[in-house]
Amino acid sequence: MNKRSQISLINSQNWDTTSGTIKFGQLYGSSIGLALAEDRMQTAASSLIICPNSENAQVIADEISYFNQTDQIVEVFPDLEILPYDLSPPRRDIISKRSEILHKLIKKEVNLLVLNASNLLWKLPPRDFFDSVSQPIEVGQSLSMAEIKEILQRSGFDRVAVVHDPGQYAVRGSIVDLYSPSEIHPIRIDLDDDHVDSIRLFDSASQLTIKQIKKTWIIPANQFPRDSKAVDFFKTNMRNHFEGNQMEWPLYNYIYDDPENHGVYNYLPLFYNTMSSLLDFIDPSTRIFLVDDFSSSLLDFKQLIDQRFNDYQLDTQPIMQPNELFFNANKIIDEINQKTLFTVQTEKLTGTNKQQLINFDTQPLLLETSDISLIIDKILHLIEKESISKVLISVPTKKKQSLIKNYFKSTSISIGIANNWTDFLAQKDGIYITEQILGKGFLIKSQRLAVIGEIDLFGKLTKRVNKKYRKQDPETIIENLKDLQKGALVVHRDYGIGKYDGLKRLSVDDVESEFLCINYAKGDLLQLPITQMEKVSRYIGDSSDESLLSNLGNDQWRRICKKAKTKAQDMAAELLELYANRKLTPGKSQPINQKDYDAFCTGFQFILTGDQAKVIDQVLDDMASSRKMDRLVCGDVGFGKTEVALRATFSSVMNGNQVVIMVPTTLLAQQHYETFQERFTDWPINIELLSRTQTLKKRETIIETSKLGQTDIVIGTHAVLSEKISYPKLGLVIVDEEHRFGVKDKEKLKKIRYGVDYLAMTATPIPRTLNMAIGELKDISMITTPPESRLPIRTYISRWDKNLIKEAFQREINRGGQILFVHNKIDDIENISEELRTIVPDLSIEVAHGQMRERRLEQIMMRFYNNEFSVLLATTIIESGLDIPNANTIIINNANRFGLAQLHQLRGRVGRSERQSYAYLLTPPKNQITEDGLKRLEAIEAIEDLGVGFILAMHDLEIRGAGEILGNEQSGQIQKIGFTLYKDLLSEAVNSLKDFGTSDDPLFTTDINLNIPTLIPEDYMPDVHLRLIFYKRIASTNVNNQITEIKHELIDRFGALPEFTSNLLEVTKLKNKANLIGIERIKLNQQYGRIYFHSSTTIESNLLVQLIKKNHSKFRLYPDQSLGFKGDFLLSKEKINEINDLLKYLTTDQASKSTH
Repeated sequence: MNKRSQISLINSQNWDTTSGTIKFGQLYGSSIGLALAEDRMQTAASSLIICPNSENAQVIADEISYFNQTDQIVEVFPDLEILPYDLSPPRRDIISKRSEILHKLIKKEVNLLVLNASNLLWKLPPRDFFDSVSQPIEVGQSLSMAEIKEILQRSGFDRVAVVHDPGQYAVRGSIVDLYSPSEIHPIRIDLDDDHVDSIRLFDSASQLTIKQIKKTWIIPANQFPRDSKAVDFFKTNMRNHFEGNQMEWPLYNYIYDDPENHGVYNYLPLFYNTMSSLLDFIDPSTRIFLVDDFSSSLLDFKQLIDQRFNDYQLDTQPIMQPNELFFNANKIIDEINQKTLFTVQTEKLTGTNKQQLINFDTQPLLLETSDISLIIDKILHLIEKESISKVLISVPTKKKQSLIKNYFKSTSISIGIANNWTDFLAQKDGIYITEQILGKGFLIKSQRLAVIGEIDLFGKLTKRVNKKYRKQDPETIIENLKDLQKGALVVHRDYGIGKYDGLKRLSVDDVESEFLCINYAKGDLLQLPITQMEKVSRYIGDSSDESLLSNLGNDQWRRICKKAKTKAQDMAAELLELYANRKLTPGKSQPINQKDYDAFCTGFQFILTGDQAKVIDQVLDDMASSRKMDRLVCGDVGFGKTEVALRATFSSVMNGNQVVIMVPTTLLAQQHYETFQERFTDWPINIELLSRTQTLKKRETIIETSKLGQTDIVIGTHAVLSEKISYPKLGLVIVDEEHRFGVKDKEKLKKIRYGVDYLAMTATPIPRTLNMAIGELKDISMITTPPESRLPIRTYISRWDKNLIKEAFQREINRGGQILFVHNKIDDIENISEELRTIVPDLSIEVAHGQMRERRLEQIMMRFYNNEFSVLLATTIIESGLDIPNANTIIINNANRFGLAQLHQLRGRVGRSERQSYAYLLTPPKNQITEDGLKRLEAIEAIEDLGVGFILAMHDLEIRGAGEILGNEQSGQIQKIGFTLYKDLLSEAVNSLKDFGTSDDPLFTTDINLNIPTLIPEDYMPDVHLRLIFYKRIASTNVNNQITEIKHELIDRFGALPEFTSNLLEVTKLKNKANLIGIERIKLNQQYGRIYFHSSTTIESNLLVQLIKKNHSKFRLYPDQSLGFKGDFLLSKEKINEINDLLKYLTTDQASKSTH
């Protein structure tokens, strides 16, 4: 406990616990958290707080942490977030957090634990499993590779190629990467002669070291061990426990490879001789507090267990009885009641008996209104009439703080900031704001103090943000070969389209090297040195066409490329004309006023992600220049594109210009309007909403004020493009969800956006938009970093299954959430509604579709947004609807009928909070789905990572063909050579025309062969996909510092560089240097070398003349103008040094400088 001064407002006595249970009453709102926090000041014993549900547990834990005036550790034991007998496994990060807390409980490192009562019914692995398996690891400790692998397998870790998530480990030579629940970051252990040489924490995104540490713990990462002894024990128990043929049971057969997805969590007792209760991990001296009625919640959960057991009977394998997986609810209730010393409730306690009844000195606020202005009046009334001298208001976001300060502007009262409870108590009388989330408020009249909760003011709590994210680099999304599988089509720039067939290690002239294998037509095989990987790219186009495969033995590919290049040059000329027109078109320079801009930015409640900050800078730079902006911002649903629009709008409006924001639906327009109103509250800016929901009179007023330039920002659907309206001071047009608008709307847009800045925003651009962006018709910015709290959406494909639908509904409702059900056929949507009601009769279901009256539709959506019913059954009208953080499950019926972009948008309706979200794609039997439909579904199921909207658009290209990307004339060429190569040809043609006014010079890369081994050994980097990525990265470098960065990364991640890998990096440096001065080819063996020059070489001829004059016995010039030389070059290092010295000489302008 810390030594700072502590103030006890309501809890200043030590309780006598010898005379029975003590009951706490009259604790209104968040004063329960205050009472429990102040109790921590009275005792050194640990505390267990049992709450009726998980939401209540989280709120109380947050409030205890805020009111806590000690340094004691408060933990929340997380729910598994699955149903009893759930088909889906719990999230790994949840399992990891539970393991961490159980480990801390064993070590007595938790002072106060808060949990949802239902956690007491789940049987846990025995305490001695966590106790015996947990291992401290420290530098200098004796530890072999075999021992550490055994520890990790016993602890339930999964072996992977690259460690990103808790519970994973990877082995590379003497290095072990692992992500133990005991650390915030993954750990890298380097072994040296069976001793721990170093322990480092590393970043899971970059894989690079953060810092060195001396000691760490490996603790169980899962609820079951993965070593062969434990798995054999499980299989024996499973055979003995159930009747039937075990070879027909999926889990029995997949227990080694994929236990999680075959229901292993429903069979955990088979791994152990006995199971533990959470209470077995609690120290006997722990003080137990029961909040409200915990027994009802346990009995309700028992009822759910029994119901789920009856629903879950599987045809594929037998299941365990409820009493084998869960504890008896009545026995747990009795055990808790016997151990409990304290009960806590809101209401005042009455009656006299042996138990001590303690009513605290708190009172409810009784605000009884949802109108903030009336609530502020009541707060003022408390101060003026009821002698309240200090008020603390919970306002977690900058937006809401701005709103509250605005309401107090008319009074003489100034608003202070209280960083924590201790800070608030130390302040003088007045009104203070805290960013801490406090639910409901309370009064302590004896202390003349009031706390106003967020629910009191705004009706609901702000979602917590506490999870990490893994960032994806946009460049790797576009360029890499990360997901390249055998059989995938690739394009070699010189040889054409073939099928990737893996990496192969070969010995050529006694020199070991690794080659990329590509199969071509007629069984031809190309084995490409990995030093030439820059010439290979993934084919993007209609990959189902077998006739695309090129022939190696003729000039067919050369002729195809030549024609495509000609077409690309024509397109390049058009592009340059378009560039020129854009440059000639006068844009409005709209620079920011830094002081005003900084003041506006404080209204954003979260820290910008790196991507967001970068995109905002790009947009503001565009707007500040005199050139017209034409930029596409591509970012997944909810990744922060609106903030980009807000800041761009602010910049334009503060320069005296008007802004038009166009969105595809009235509901989205309404949401944007509310967001913009909130953010611009403190600024004298006139914002209007133009949509069909408004009265004719209101619309006419907006049209008139816009014509006069009096309206600064107009937000609306295509109504903003009406011929009746004009914008005399238009400076910026923003189009949200650009892919939703058709050609007609875009043509109208062209008219109004001439000469003004244009910003398009979309999550999944249609291919034309995407490829125009890549092909440099417009600038593209990407936001691929999710908000910190975002988790990937778990996606499943299934036929219509009543049990699956029931499970999805129950899982979501069980955690207080809502469900979206998409059925895109109005004719029978009511039939679907009736069927859903028979599956889940207790749930409230509403229907929404596009043929409804606009106001009725809006009412339903707003009621769903306000959590007034559980299930929204709707058509795709929800695709661009309201942002509903509480809806985290979506079921899409007949998903095979949707396009990939549309499926992605629909799926993006859920997963906007920190909870795990689920998407179920219901389809007919596979034999009734088209091949394209299957590909779309498989693509969206496979890509669960966040920030994949951009990748999905690329998949759309593969499936539907490149289509009309740059017009009919170009589409055939794109199909023949693949989009990536076409884009490269187009970029080269554009650059060449820009620089020289002609595009005759073909670009080339130096081919270098020094007859030395250049590869990444398999024992250094065992994963073939990783090697492929590094080969591609190394081959694609063009400057030395990129090579140096890769070198440092390799040493950091994989250990000291093997000689062959060092050779690869050095040869790549030579290749880049040679390429720069126009050398086409270098070859060297142990005695002779040859350098071939490209026609574009910049090397001065007099350098070669002088070199030969001074060393005529070594050098000679051949008739083909190549430079030959001889000597003794036996070692790899000698060969590298020889070429390096020659290149140094050839890049100097001093003829006097020569090699040895």
